[in-house]
Amino acid sequence: MALGDSARVGATADETAHLTAGYSYWETGDYRLQPENGNLPQRWAALPAVLSETPFPKLDSNAWSNADVWLLGRTFFFGSGNSTEDLLFSGRVMIALMGMALVLLCATWSRQLHGYRGALVTTVLVLFCPHLLAHSALITSDIAATLGFLLALGAWWKLCHRITLFRIIALGLAAGFLALAKFSAALFVPIALLLLMARSFRSTPLFWKFGSHGGRLMGARKPVALLGAGTGAAILSIMMIWGAYGFRYAASDQAEHSFVKPWSEVLIEEPKITGSIMADGKPLADPVHLKPGLVQAFVGWAREYQLIPEAYLYGLAFTDLHSRGRLAFFAGEYRETGWWSFFPVAFLLKTTLPALILLGITWVAYGRATPAIRRRELYRLTPLLIFMVVYWIFAITSNLNIGHRHLLPIYPPLYICAGFLGQQLYRNRSKLFGSLTIALLICHAGVSLHARPHYLTYFNLLAGGPTGGHRYFVDSSLDWGQGLPDLSAWLQQHRGDDPVFLSYFGSDDPQRFAIKATRIGDIYFNFAPRLVLPTLTEGIYCISATMLHRVYTQVRGPWSVEYEKQYRAMGDAMANPSGNIEITTEMRVTYEQLRFGRLCHYLKQREPDAIVANSIFIYRLTPTDLALALAGPSID
Repeated sequence: MALGDSARVGATADETAHLTAGYSYWETGDYRLQPENGNLPQRWAALPAVLSETPFPKLDSNAWSNADVWLLGRTFFFGSGNSTEDLLFSGRVMIALMGMALVLLCATWSRQLHGYRGALVTTVLVLFCPHLLAHSALITSDIAATLGFLLALGAWWKLCHRITLFRIIALGLAAGFLALAKFSAALFVPIALLLLMARSFRSTPLFWKFGSHGGRLMGARKPVALLGAGTGAAILSIMMIWGAYGFRYAASDQAEHSFVKPWSEVLIEEPKITGSIMADGKPLADPVHLKPGLVQAFVGWAREYQLIPEAYLYGLAFTDLHSRGRLAFFAGEYRETGWWSFFPVAFLLKTTLPALILLGITWVAYGRATPAIRRRELYRLTPLLIFMVVYWIFAITSNLNIGHRHLLPIYPPLYICAGFLGQQLYRNRSKLFGSLTIALLICHAGVSLHARPHYLTYFNLLAGGPTGGHRYFVDSSLDWGQGLPDLSAWLQQHRGDDPVFLSYFGSDDPQRFAIKATRIGDIYFNFAPRLVLPTLTEGIYCISATMLHRVYTQVRGPWSVEYEKQYRAMGDAMANPSGNIEITTEMRVTYEQLRFGRLCHYLKQREPDAIVANSIFIYRLTPTDLALALAGPSID
C-alpha cells in the first residue's frame, strides 16, 4: 500500500539529503554529512544504490568540503546522470521493510496481551494508519525511530522480568538500533528508569538464568540486578554506535575537516538571542535564548575523552541546538518556540475519526472491566503507558513544532492498547458492541484507502479534510514538496498556452517532470541563480501550501502598514532607479519577498481554481487580478 503509487509521490524535502548522506557513509567513510538524522536509516536506505554502484558526485567540490548535504544531494539526484526514480524507489523499499517489521512487532505484542483477536484489531489499525503508511515509503528516519522505540521498550520490559544473556543482548541491539535511528532516543533513558521502578515495586520475584545457573531475586536486589543488566546492554549499544562510524573517533579521515556549522556554534560557546527577521526589519515576537545546557555539557565532556564518535556527538549537539527554536506555522500563527497545543491538535485532526472513536471505546472498555482484569491489564500495559506519558510530555513542551510526523512513535502503543477490544469481542456477547467495533475498523481501512496515495496530506473531517488542513498545518504535516508529479499531470491536461508561475517548497526538481515555469517567492528552495526580478503576467499560478502561508519567507503574518510602505517605496525605487539608490541583490530579494507576500494575501481571499495533490494551490490570474493583487488597495 505504501509503495504501490510511489511514482505519484515526489521527493520530499529531506529524502535527497538522507540518501546522499547514507551513500557517503558507505563509500567514503566520511560522516560529516547529515549526522543529525540517524546513521542507521540513512545507511539502510542507501544500500541498494551502493550495491548497484550508482555514481556519486566528485569529492573536489565546495559542497563536499563544506559538508553541504543539500547541494551535494541535488547533484547526486539530478545532476549526475542517475535515475532519480530508481534512487527514490529503491531507498523507499528499504524503509518500507522497516514499516513491515513495525506492523509485525505491533501484531505480536498485541497477540501476547490480547490474543489473536486483539492482534487482528491492532493490525488493522496499524496497517491502515495513513501516517505510518506515508512515512513507511519515505527515505527519512521517522519510521526507524518508531520501530526502535518499540523494540527497545519491549526488550527492556522482558529483561525486567527475566534476566538472561539472550535478553541482555536483545536489549543492547534494540537500544543500539534506536540510538542510531534518531537522537530522540535519549528519551528512552527516563522511560527505562521509570519502568525499572515500576518493576522493583512489584512484589513478584525477578528470575535470572545464565547457563546452568539461575535463581530469583527479591527486594533491593531486583533494581541492582536490573541496573547491572541494563549497563551491559548499554555497553553493547555503544559498541554498535562505534561500529556504525567505522570504529573511528574522527568524523573524517582527513586531518582538516569541517561540519556544516562549526563546533563553537553547536556547543553554544557564546550565548545569544536569535530569531527570524521579517521583511520590515522587525524580529519575530518570540526570540530564542540560546545558552549551553545539559546536552552541551555532556557532548563537551564526551568529546574531550573521545567516548563516542565525533560525528555522533556533533549530531546530538546540532539536533539540540535546532530543537531550541524553529520557525513554525500553526493555525495562522508563526513562532520560533512553538505551542503546547500544536501536537494535541495535530493528533486530533490527523488521526482518522474511526480510530479516534475506537481509542475512546478502548479506554471505556478498560474502565468497565472487573477490578481484577483492570489491575492485570494496567500492569501489562505499563511499558506502553509510561512511554506514551513521557513522550507526550516531551512533545507538548518541545519548541520543535514543524510536523505531525514527530508523533509517529505514539501510534503503535495506542493501537496495541486498542487490541483489548478484540479480547472483549470474545468475552462480550453484545452484538451491538461487536458490530460497532468491526464497522469502525472497516471505516478506518476505507478512509485510508481513499487517501491513497497522498497519505501524508491526510486530515480528518474535523479539519475539513485534506484540502482544509492547510489552515492549521503545513510543512511535513501536509506539504513536504511531494506534489510535483500530480502537478505535472494537471498542467499537461489544463495548461494550454498559458504561462506558468511556480512557488515550490521542497527539494525535488520541477524540470524532471517537464514543468516549465517561472519560479517566484521561493528563493530558499530554488537552486538556480535568480539574476533578475521575475516579471509577473497573467497565467497559471501554482503555489505550494507552505509557500502560500509564507512560512519560509520574510513576509509572515497579516499584511501590515509597514509592509505596505516598504513595498511601495521599494517598488518605486526598482521602477525608477536613480543615482542615489543602488539596486543591490539584497534589495531585489527583499522586494521580491514583499511582492510575493502581497500576492499571497490577495490569493488567500479567493478560492483556488484547483488543488493538486492536496498541497499545491492553482490560481488562474488575469491582468485585472494581478493589478488588484500587486497595486490595488492595501489588504488588511
